[in-house]
Amino acid sequence: MARKTVTGRTAVVATFNEREDAEAVAKRLMREGFEAQVADETKVQKFFYMSRPLANEKVEVPLKDYERARKFLKDIDPLEHLLCHDLCCPQCDSPDIEYPQFSRKFVLPVFVEILCFLHIIDKEFYCKNCHFMWSAKVPVPPRLDALNWRRDRMVGPQ
Repeated sequence: MARKTVTGRTAVVATFNEREDAEAVAKRLMREGFEAQVADETKVQKFFYMSRPLANEKVEVPLKDYERARKFLKDIDPLEHLLCHDLCCPQCDSPDIEYPQFSRKFVLPVFVEILCFLHIIDKEFYCKNCHFMWSAKVPVPPRLDALNWRRDRMVGPQ
């Protein structure tokens, strides 16, 4: 999904829980010549959805550069490990996800938050690409490299 900004339409190429991870990816993209920015949804999640911020730091590039930037990140990741903390949809591998799953355009987020508090509905991650939802309570299997080793536990020079 594209987001309309002052500079035009942007697309999410990576999503993280921590700002430092998102800034590292944005800086690397800028060094390569991309116009990258970090969008922070922490305040939206904390105040409107009263949630612990998850998937709140998004690295965005202009829509026209999305495919090229995503391919560049996938190509350099085995060497630089910039995407080891990246959050993606377990079904389609899209980085364009939201937490909680409620639309940002919803009029009454407090009403939905009350339903969550009463355990009538649960907060889940939501993929804006394939519309898959998964629980934050159930751990997503870790990403594996070509040898099926966990990428988040790399040993040696990185």
